Amino acid sequence: MNFSNYPLLKILIPYVIGLLWGYYGHFPVYYCQFSFFVAFVFWLISLFFRQKNRGFWRTVKTALLWLVFCFAGLAAMNWRMAPTVTAVEERLAEEYRDWFVEVVEVPEPRARSVRITVQVLGSARGSSFRERALLYLAPDPDHPIHYGDLLLVHAQLKAVEGPRNPDMFDYRQYLRKRGISLTGYVSAGGWQRLAHRTPNPLKAFSQRLQGSLTAIFRRSGMSGHEYEVIAAVLLGAGGTLDPALRQSYAAAGASHILCVSGMHVGVIFMILNFLMKPMELARQTRALKAVLLIFSIWLYACITGLSPSVIRAATMFSFVTIGGLVHRNTNIFHSLTASLFILLILNPLLLFEVGFQLSYLAVFGIVLFQPLISSLYHAKTKVGRYLLELLSVSIAAQIGTFPISIHYFGQFPNYFILTNLSVITLSSVVIITGIVLLTISFVPFLVKGGSLILTGEIRLMNGIIEHIEQLPHSVTTNIDYHVLQVILLYISIFSLYLLIVKKRKHWFWLTLSAFTLFSGCFAVKKCLLVHSDEMVVYQIRNVRAIGFRDGSQCVLLSDSIQDTQSPFFDYNIGNHYRKQHAQYQFVSIDGADFKNSYLCKKGRMVCFKGRTYLLLKGKEKVYPSANSMPADSILHLGSSWP
Repeated sequence: MNFSNYPLLKILIPYVIGLLWGYYGHFPVYYCQFSFFVAFVFWLISLFFRQKNRGFWRTVKTALLWLVFCFAGLAAMNWRMAPTVTAVEERLAEEYRDWFVEVVEVPEPRARSVRITVQVLGSARGSSFRERALLYLAPDPDHPIHYGDLLLVHAQLKAVEGPRNPDMFDYRQYLRKRGISLTGYVSAGGWQRLAHRTPNPLKAFSQRLQGSLTAIFRRSGMSGHEYEVIAAVLLGAGGTLDPALRQSYAAAGASHILCVSGMHVGVIFMILNFLMKPMELARQTRALKAVLLIFSIWLYACITGLSPSVIRAATMFSFVTIGGLVHRNTNIFHSLTASLFILLILNPLLLFEVGFQLSYLAVFGIVLFQPLISSLYHAKTKVGRYLLELLSVSIAAQIGTFPISIHYFGQFPNYFILTNLSVITLSSVVIITGIVLLTISFVPFLVKGGSLILTGEIRLMNGIIEHIEQLPHSVTTNIDYHVLQVILLYISIFSLYLLIVKKRKHWFWLTLSAFTLFSGCFAVKKCLLVHSDEMVVYQIRNVRAIGFRDGSQCVLLSDSIQDTQSPFFDYNIGNHYRKQHAQYQFVSIDGADFKNSYLCKKGRMVCFKGRTYLLLKGKEKVYPSANSMPADSILHLGSSWP
C-alpha cells in the first residue's frame, strides 16, 4: 500500500495529533484559536509562492497545512473539553431540589431504574442554571418517559465524583466526554410531565420505530434471554441484557455481537444488495437501487440509535454504493479514512470512546492483514474458501484490536477463532431470521413459526457461547499493557506489515526495536514492583477494605470481600490488583489472627513494615491513601511491636 495515494490521510494524521494534544494538554481556548488562525493565514500566504524553488515551497506548504489541521484539532478538542460547571453552580445544584428539565436522549431502561439524559433548563426558584445531567428514575410502567418530554423533577443534583480508589474506572471523565457534568436520583412520584416537544425529529422517529419493532418480538412470544439477545443484536436495544449473559459473550470473545456494529450493517447491506440485484439491468434502475440502498442503510442506523460504529459502517457503505454507481472501484481505505475524518470533525471526543476505537481498529486490521493471511493457503472447495475467509477475517480483526483491548479490559479470549467460526456465522442467520420475522409480522400463524425458529437459533448460539466459556483456560486474565506498551506494540505490528510488503531492512530494525522496548517495559514494571510496598485504604460504601502489599504479594483485610468473585472487589479493587500484578490473600478483619513475612494482625492491631495501626470498629469512611486516612477509621500508633 502506497500511503502517498491517500491525501485525506495526510490531513487526518495531524488533526488526530491535535486532538490528542488538546485532550492531554489543557491549553486556554484563546491560545488554540489564535494558533489556528496564524497557521491558516501563513498557509494562505504560502499558496502565492509557487514560481521559484518549487520543492522548497512545496515542503513549506505541506508543513503549514499540517500545522493548520493540528491546531484545528487542538482547538476543537479544547472547546469540547472546556469546564462546564463552576464551583458556584455546583453549590446551587446541591442546594436546589426542584428542576425543570428536558429529556434530550432516548431513555434507557435498566434492571431497577430508567436512565435519562436531560438538559437542565433552570430551577423552580427561577435560576437560569443550564447544564446536562444524568438522572436515574424509579421505573413506572404506567407513565413511561419519552424523548422530548419536559419534566419537573425533585432531585438533588451533584457533580459527578471522580474515582475514589487507585486505578478505578473514571466515571466522571466518561460522562464528561458526553457533555454530562451532573447526576441525580429521582424517587417514585418525584417527577411530573409538563409538556412534550421534539427538538430532533430523527431521534424521536428512531425511538418510536425501535419501540414498535421490539414490541413485535414481544407479541410473537419471545421472552427471557432470547428476547434480550435479538433486541440487542438486531435493533441495538441492549439496555436490559442480563449481566451474566453479557459476561459469557465477553469471555468467549463475542461481546461485539451484542452491540450493533459494522458486521450487522454489512449483513443488512448484503441482503438488500442481493434482493435488489435485478435492478442492475437498466441505468435508471441502478441509480434507484443506489438511492434505496443508502436510504435503507441509514434507516437501519436510525433504528439502532446511530451509534458511532453503525455511523462509520453506514458512511463507508454509502461511499461504496456511490462509487459503484459512477463505475469506480471505491477503495475501502478511502472510505474508512473519510468516515473517520467526518465523525471526528462532528464529535472529536469519539476518538476516546472504546467502542469507536475497537470498531475502526478492527476494520483497519481486516483491510491490512486479511489479504496477507488469506494468501497463505488457497482452498479448493467453496466450503473451504468460506471457512478460510472467515478465519482470516477473524485473525486480522484480532490483530488490529488485541493491544488496546488488553489495555482496557485486561483479558484475552483464547478461543476467539472457535467463537468466530461458529457464533458469527450463526449470528448472521439470527439477523436474517429476525428480519424475516419482522417482515411477516402481519401474518399471525407465520409469526408463531418464525418465533420458534428464531428462539431455537438464539438458544443454540447462547449454548455455544456458554460451552466455550466453560472450556479450560478460555480466558487469559490479569494482563496489563501500559499506554506506552500499546503504542509500541502497534508500531511493531504496523512495521512488520510494511516489512512483509516492502521488504526493506529499516522496517525490520524498527519492528525489532519497538518490540524490544515493548518487552523491556515488562521487566521495568516487574523491577519497580518487587522493590516497592504500599498500604491502601479503599473507599467502598459500607465496606472496610485495606490492602497491604509487599512486592507482588498482597494481603487484603476486609469485612465483606473474601475472594476475587466479590462484586465489590471487581469494581473497586480489581483494576488496581491487575495493574500491580499482585497475588492477593484475603483475611477477615474480624477473624482470627494472621501473620506472614511482612504483616502481623492480632485482634485489631496490625503491624506492617515497622508501622503499627489500630483498626477501629464500625463501617466508617475510608480513603484511598494511607496519608489521608481519618482517625475514626484506622489509627497510626507509630512504633512496631513483636
